Amino acid sequence: MSDVPFQPAVEQARALAAGEISSRELVELYLERIATHNTALNAVVTLDPERARREAGEADAARAAGRDLGPLHGVPITVKDSFETAGMRTVCGRTDLKDYVPDQDAEAVKRLRSAGAVIMGKSNMPPGNQDVQADNPVFGPSSNPWDTTRTSGGSAGGGAVATAAGLTTFDFGSEIGGSTRIPSHFNGLYGHKSTWRSIPLIGHVPYGPGPGRWTEADMGCGGAQVRDARDLVPILRATVGPADYDGGFSYTLAPPRATKLADFRVAVWGEDPACPVDSDVAAAVDDAVTALRAAGAKITVQPASLPVDIATNHGKAFQPLLFGAGDRTGLAPASSAAVLARFVQHPRGDAGPALLGTFQSHYHWLQAHMVRNEIRQRWFEFFQDFDIVLMPVTPTAAPAHHNKLIDWFGRPFEVEGVRRPYWDQVKWSAVANVSGGPATTIPVRRGRSGLPIGLQAMGPSGGDLTTIEFAALLGREVDGFVPPPAFV
Repeated sequence: MSDVPFQPAVEQARALAAGEISSRELVELYLERIATHNTALNAVVTLDPERARREAGEADAARAAGRDLGPLHGVPITVKDSFETAGMRTVCGRTDLKDYVPDQDAEAVKRLRSAGAVIMGKSNMPPGNQDVQADNPVFGPSSNPWDTTRTSGGSAGGGAVATAAGLTTFDFGSEIGGSTRIPSHFNGLYGHKSTWRSIPLIGHVPYGPGPGRWTEADMGCGGAQVRDARDLVPILRATVGPADYDGGFSYTLAPPRATKLADFRVAVWGEDPACPVDSDVAAAVDDAVTALRAAGAKITVQPASLPVDIATNHGKAFQPLLFGAGDRTGLAPASSAAVLARFVQHPRGDAGPALLGTFQSHYHWLQAHMVRNEIRQRWFEFFQDFDIVLMPVTPTAAPAHHNKLIDWFGRPFEVEGVRRPYWDQVKWSAVANVSGGPATTIPVRRGRSGLPIGLQAMGPSGGDLTTIEFAALLGREVDGFVPPPAFV
């Protein structure tokens, strides 16, 4: 049983279907591991063991009766604490919601349950999804299982830690600027950002006052963090599809463009002067290129036809769209005041653009939206000639914990000893958020400090199965997922 907690979801689903293990046994195994390891990691912040046992028993009974509940039948999972869960506390890292218990599931959670998943509990995150680490005043920080002095990443950091340390089969999360991919990179996982709008975020708790069931933040997407890239396929099949109010609209996952590395056309975007990467990340790029060339893939390094650079993507599209107008998709009023105070005291870095974005007019947001649409069209044209863009996730491995939960723009962050803006950590990931396309992280190697280093494969909108298949194939040629030694 020692390897069972780290098995892929698809393997667990197969074992469950074959009767090699029951859902109740699998739930008990994870509950025992949570009891043993979660104190050190603080990854799972709300747990409902009795409900998990009951639902697992119901899944076993359904199977015994010959009923198939779906592709995740009896698989125990956790869900990011920003998704409403009926009868289970949903805090979203916010003090004003510390006792909030919804009476209905978020749409994605409802779909996961319909596919047979057993939801054991909720994973840690920053307040309102707004940080690159999972830390908040209600539950505190989640720690990286490879080095507990390091951050889990964010915003879906607790779920990444739980998945990497074998406390859950996978974690279902969300992102707006790398929130699934950054923690996956920091913790050595495969993480996926779905095509924009393919998974409804109804019932996903936003930044502002109240749960706001019908609020969808600009660029927000569903996603998941897994130990095997192909686990993402049943997760997407369970959750992708239009909301009820979309009527006749439908969304179909396109088949992967290739099923062998030799048949992929890969653009490698490994460096950009607006967001330098360290030698560990550069080495991961080199390792991946070497593996791809050995497999016969068609490689173009730093193609001149890239539709955008990091500076343009971040400054003219991502930042204005992210921060939006202060009362709509940007910072909550308290956060806006904190940004203003910080900028007045120290007018440097990203604080100025963030402040301007927070208080911009709707007209200026529309200007950024126009830029986004132009960039998306350019990516559509680019992906006529390429299937994948392979690029960094962040400039470094997981940095140390930061205890400043509000002072975002005063935190130290260094790349090869050179101080860089703290929000450089999202700039590579933001490319896919602006394009709207899917992106999947791949754990490639260990860095100088022994921490995982990943890369991400971005693809065309609707090409989720293409980036997932590429990640699965490349993951076999590089390190792929390795359990953190202290938690095996």
